[in-house]
This record gives sequence, structure tokens and C-alpha cells, in this order.
Amino acid sequence: MSKRLILVLALAFMVGMTSAAYAEVQNVKVSGDLTFLTVSRQMFGLGGAASNSGDHSSDTEDFLSTQARVRVDADLTDNVMATVRLINERTWGYDSDSSDSNIDVDLAYVTLKEFLYSPLSLTVGRQEIRLGNGLIMGNSRALRANDSGIPSDLSLRKSFDAITAVLDYDPLVVTGLYAKIDGSTRTLSDGTRSVRAESELWGVDATYDFGRRGAKADVYYLRKNGDANGTTATTTYKEDVVNVIGTLLSATPIENLKTSAEFAYQFGEVSGGTASKKRAMAGQVMADYTFAKVKYTPALGVSYTYLSGDKDTNDNKDKAWDRMFYDQALNNIAYAILPFSNLEVVNLKGSIKPVEDITLGLNWGYYRLAHKVSTLTGVNLDTNGNTYGNGTGNNYTMDNTKKMLGNEVDLTATYDYTEDVQLGLTAGIFTPGKAFAASNRDSATQLIGSMKVTF
Repeated sequence: MSKRLILVLALAFMVGMTSAAYAEVQNVKVSGDLTFLTVSRQMFGLGGAASNSGDHSSDTEDFLSTQARVRVDADLTDNVMATVRLINERTWGYDSDSSDSNIDVDLAYVTLKEFLYSPLSLTVGRQEIRLGNGLIMGNSRALRANDSGIPSDLSLRKSFDAITAVLDYDPLVVTGLYAKIDGSTRTLSDGTRSVRAESELWGVDATYDFGRRGAKADVYYLRKNGDANGTTATTTYKEDVVNVIGTLLSATPIENLKTSAEFAYQFGEVSGGTASKKRAMAGQVMADYTFAKVKYTPALGVSYTYLSGDKDTNDNKDKAWDRMFYDQALNNIAYAILPFSNLEVVNLKGSIKPVEDITLGLNWGYYRLAHKVSTLTGVNLDTNGNTYGNGTGNNYTMDNTKKMLGNEVDLTATYDYTEDVQLGLTAGIFTPGKAFAASNRDSATQLIGSMKVTF
């Protein structure tokens, strides 16, 4: 949608809100935030060659960016609420680039409470949807090719065009959802016809609150279908179908200790329904403890994440975990360059508050392959190996006798300058392991300074 059209719609919305009768608009709230980033990245191609490109031994990327969001929440008649949020994400000095100058609709939904009868609420439109810890669902973009003016791993855009229905039978809450994802048209290679390439998502989640020690249980089912396949007019078109069933258990067994365990299983048919039967698994356990009554308020955390991978065999089975719409950054650099599949990851985290307004944190991640592979397709890199681009991946050359992917260390400092302004500095280094071929073992580094203003 063009910037002018969005501005016209936004102004029309504001005029409509302010000119409506008081009986129809009970309350209007305007809020938003501005985030400024200065980013320096080195060797995100790990020194190797990306798809259709040459050597990346001099990979470097330095840029500044602004992320601006303005949100309007309006309480209309009883139990009717409307929300609109506009967003612009831009790299400084790229005003001529359409992706940098766009002002887009990030949220646009209406919520009807007590719809038809009191336990039911219905939300229709572009909205954020997150299940549990974000292992399965939370980000509609899921690190696809950059199209928002900044690298997609730094983007704030996560919303879904969706309908959600919530039945609140406290302590049981049941949520049903439908979302339309990323529609586009693909032309077959012989030029004879086009097919619609889009994904649909259906799902249901049931959450039960046991009411003691923060104990909750989630059980969910999701079905993603779409992604048109076929390259010639004679190819029979079938949709990819990925089903996910899973459960998440969370609790606070003792004061200040938060724990969770999640397991999910995927099944279905992928690659046009002729190549592979999907059979994949994921598991994750987390524990975080805060020493609330100790000087400097230290906190410690540990997590283990398993995402199944597919062996280099043609057995008509796809055991690689489908990343779905995950929203987890186990580590900052790995999140930007490694696929969220075929992984075993151990994270150890710690933080302290040396003074009231300053927090210092460390996050160490240990990465292994779940299955040995000869090539590994990364994410979010263009054909020059940079993270700012519109490519789809980076093919790393691997040693198919090894599993060790590497280590990452992230250091973070945040300063709460005021209750509305937060300053941050994050530094990280990813050191590739022996699973990468010698040509792909250059360490990737990152330094990001940030300032966020909330209003």
C-alpha cells in the first residue's frame, strides 16, 4: 500500500474518531515508540561463498536506522474496541528506496468482547499472535527475505492477518485462530499458467491455569498449508501441509524460579505431495532464577532446545523441523544466520544490576547439528553475504562427519535513562565449529547501540 494512501486512511480514521458522537467513542488513546539503532556487522557470511556469489572474506556492514510506530486505541460502544498502528522502518540515507520510505499498517483490528455470549471474544484484522514462549508461533515474517528497510532479524513487524476467537472459561481458556500468510503469484517455467502461492494457518490452543505456583498447561494444534509447487503445466499441483501438535507446561515451583517444558511433533506432506512425508520433532526446557533479595539482583538461566534435522538420504521422509512462525532469538547472530531447524542448542544466561537503572547481561550459546549434513542453508543473507538485502539464504559448505556448529557469546548493557527512554549496547561473536568446512570458519561479530523512546 502506498504511503499516501496509508496517510489518507490514517487521517480519515483520526477524523472519524474525533467527530463521532460521544456515545460511540468512549475513549481514545494515542501511543507509540521510536527506536534508533547503530549497527556494525562483520563476516556474517562466515568467510564462505553464498548462493551465486564469490568470496566474503571482506564482509562488513555498518548502518544506522530508525523504527517508528504510532498506535491509536479506541473504545467504541460497550465491548467494542478498535486498534490501528502504523510503522516505518528505514535505514538512514536510503530515502529513495521504496522499502525505507513506506509507512505500513502494522496493526489494524477490531475486538468484540462478549460476542454472542459472555465468554466469547472475537478479534478480526491484522494482529499479533503468540503461543507460549514463541517456539512455534509469534512472528508472521519468521526471518524471510528483507523487505522492510532493515534486516528482518531486527524488524519489529510480526503481525498476522487473522481472526482469533477466545473462549474464557476461567481457569480454562480456549483460543481458535485463522490467518492468511504471504500471498503471491508464481508463473510456471513454461509460461503456460500461474498458480497462487500463499499459506493459510488454522489452529486451536487450550490453556489451563492450575492456580498454584504459576502452574499452567497448554495443548495446541496448528495446520499450515500452502506454498504452491510445480514447474511445468503437466505438474499436478498440490499444497504443502504441515501439522503441529504440542504441549507446553510452565510453573514457578519456588519463588523467583520460572520453569517450562515444551514438546511438539510435526506431520504432513511437503514438496508438492510427491517428495516427502513430514515427520519432525522439537523440544525445549527452560529455567530462570532471580536472586531478588541479593545485592545487585543477580539472575541465572539455562535452556536446552532440540529441533530435528533430516539426514542426507533420499528416503521419502522429511525429518527436518519446519520453523513455522517462531519468535525466539536464542542468540543474536545465530538468529540472523542459522536456520531454525536441525539444531541442538544449550544456552546459559546471567545478569546483574550494579546500580538501580543499569542491567548487565551475558548469554552463551553452544550449537550442534541434530544430524550431520554436507550443506547448510542459512537465512537472511543476500548474494553478497550481507544481512541488508533481499536474498533468501546462504549455503554454507559443511564437513559431513562433524556436528559441532559453534559457540556464541552476547554481552548486553541497558540503561533506563528515564521511565520513557532506554539506552542499550549489545556485542556478540559467533565462532564456527568443526561442522563447517575450513572455508566457512571465520567468526561473525556484531555491535549494536540503541535508544528507545516510548510515548
